[in-house]
Amino acid sequence: MAATQSSRREEFDLDLKAPVRGGWAGWRGPLAATGLAALLRLPFLGQPHAIIFDETYYVKDSLAILNFGYERKVIDDADAVLLASGGRDYQSIFTDAPSYVVHPPIGKWIIASGESLFGATPFGWRIAVAILGILSVLMTARIARRLTNSNFIGTVAGLLLALDGLHIAMSRTALLDTSLSFFVLAAFGFLIIDRDSANAGGTKAWRWAMVIALGLACGTKWSGVYFAAAFGVLMLVWDYARRSKALESVRAWIVKDVLPALLMPIAVIGIYLASWFGWFTTSGGWNRNWAETNSTNSWLPNSLVSLIHYHKDMLNFHTHLSTPHSYAANPWTWPLMIRPTSFFYETNPTCGSDKCSQEVIPLGNPLIWWAGAIALGLIIYFAVARRHSAALPIAVAFAAGWIPWLFFPNRTVFSFYSVVFIPYTVMALALVLYLANSRVKSMRAIEYRWPALTFLIVTAILTAFFYPILTGHSMTYDMWHLRMWLPTWV
Repeated sequence: MAATQSSRREEFDLDLKAPVRGGWAGWRGPLAATGLAALLRLPFLGQPHAIIFDETYYVKDSLAILNFGYERKVIDDADAVLLASGGRDYQSIFTDAPSYVVHPPIGKWIIASGESLFGATPFGWRIAVAILGILSVLMTARIARRLTNSNFIGTVAGLLLALDGLHIAMSRTALLDTSLSFFVLAAFGFLIIDRDSANAGGTKAWRWAMVIALGLACGTKWSGVYFAAAFGVLMLVWDYARRSKALESVRAWIVKDVLPALLMPIAVIGIYLASWFGWFTTSGGWNRNWAETNSTNSWLPNSLVSLIHYHKDMLNFHTHLSTPHSYAANPWTWPLMIRPTSFFYETNPTCGSDKCSQEVIPLGNPLIWWAGAIALGLIIYFAVARRHSAALPIAVAFAAGWIPWLFFPNRTVFSFYSVVFIPYTVMALALVLYLANSRVKSMRAIEYRWPALTFLIVTAILTAFFYPILTGHSMTYDMWHLRMWLPTWV
């Protein structure tokens, strides 16, 4: 009986002890997944030729900080002027008045980089985000490979992210969330490298790379703070685990690990403040001269006092945002993709029918999301019950991207925010698919891997089926409606 139980533990053990093939073998799969991601994200990037959903804010804010250093108000028909002029008449859309914005600048600087190279056109304001989305696939594959010591799992994770509809649509839209997801994923990768380096008795320099990535994440959207807290705690837990529980070791942990780690939030704050350099180095930004106008007495520089006051207003906005929206989605439903957000919808007579539809909707691949929800439950079990070295960080990263939103049930939020945690969903799913493979007894490779291969083939078919509504292709209304599987998707 004991031998049977031991055999079952080995059968379901996800800790891969065998040496993994390195070198080119460890890059072929991730690079193939990255190539697939590019093929799905770059073609027709300027389609639709429109400013869709919240692009209406970030496209113009990015142009403003590129040209003036801070966001400015725009004329009423600014979107139409930009599109009609092919982006050439962008200067005329701005007034001299500052614009009140509620997100920090990093994500807008990323969008602006594309506008500076390719102009204020749909392709120009989307290309930089698309590149980060493509690179996220490569990082996901390589991080999953490092976590599991498996080229197979890394490749599957990368392919799943490359094929996911939410990630495809978000990579093709000039919003902030894909940039946030990229920086958080980079921080996660540096965290894992730091853990492995410390376990091998190496340097802890990688954790400072993590700090830089987290600072950039927080400088894109404030929700990067959730990941900074989660990754910092996990880092210290691993530091503690490397020491014995003797009192002397606890003291060493506090002195050598905890106290130096207190510098990390300071560094994140410093990077965040530096991201506002355009606001600091000009005089026209929103609330830029608030301290002088209100004659405040503070030992801090007036510019910093003004920025702190500005941030109080931003915090008030975020905590009291409850404006009804037809596409608002309860965070409890995000992992199941119940209420996706339609970014763009128009009837279009060019489809060869009297009744046509053209839509951009960041709709996650149903197989990835619905199977992924089950996989995440299993990963949580492995993290808690088995203390599995790969499952624990995946579960923590997913939780940091999802759980904080559950505490704001009345806030107006959208399901596309979940692009920040889809990399960890596909990592979890790739791990579970490996577990399914391990139950196949045949030693021939193609038979050994048939569960994952079958899953990937069906996933690819679904991605091809939904691809037109991820990228704004015109189709007949009946073909569009055929893709609305749930009434909440309409």
